Amino acid sequence: MWGSTSVKIDNHVYTAGGRSSNFVDCLNLNQVDGDWYKVAFMNKQHQYAASAVLNDQMCVAGGRDGGNNVLSSVELYNPVVNTWTHIAPMQTKRCQHALVCYNGRLYTFGGGEFLNRLNSMESFDPREGKWKLLKPMNEKRRALSGVVDNDEIYAIGGDELKSVERFNIRTNTWTNVGSLNHVRLGSCACVVNGKIYVIGGRDDDASKSIEAYDATINEWKIETNMETPRWDASVVAL
Repeated sequence: MWGSTSVKIDNHVYTAGGRSSNFVDCLNLNQVDGDWYKVAFMNKQHQYAASAVLNDQMCVAGGRDGGNNVLSSVELYNPVVNTWTHIAPMQTKRCQHALVCYNGRLYTFGGGEFLNRLNSMESFDPREGKWKLLKPMNEKRRALSGVVDNDEIYAIGGDELKSVERFNIRTNTWTNVGSLNHVRLGSCACVVNGKIYVIGGRDDDASKSIEAYDATINEWKIETNMETPRWDASVVAL
């Protein structure tokens, strides 16, 4: 579904939301040639939301609802009991943003509300039950991708951007690292074998290409091309 978001939990892939949708589909990777099947719907429609895994549950934050309203709401899916519950909303309404989890905390950054781009970052600690603002990024980024690698958070690309920056959680600081080869709007990213892979996205002929970041040399290299152009898609590492 266009503008959906995905995670992997216990060898299951969950894909949630998308255009005017609160549907959630699941793929059981333990079943050979298994089909996708529906699980409990989210409480709200979420398009251009972001997701992460928090304590073996799928967290979906922000996005747009069916009326094109940008959301601050956050929902948590428990696959054991097949239910969605609300947790504290973000301080800022966000869509086309990034969300990651590290050491039991959620971190969301960037995105926007229509033409307004954000560089703000906030974090949610389940023990405190609320979101707190952290150091903003160096650049405003809408339709970026984000990952955690080697205990640091990466904010990758975005609308009209090749630049990438890295957040040190201990020092609460952002530092620019090597830039992408292409501008990437609406790409998706994951970490495999110590490398960050960024897939697709619009602008600058990026929609079929995949590039990887090697932190040891601080450089992005084009790895391969997909057969099908993709943007506003989602990816999980198996």
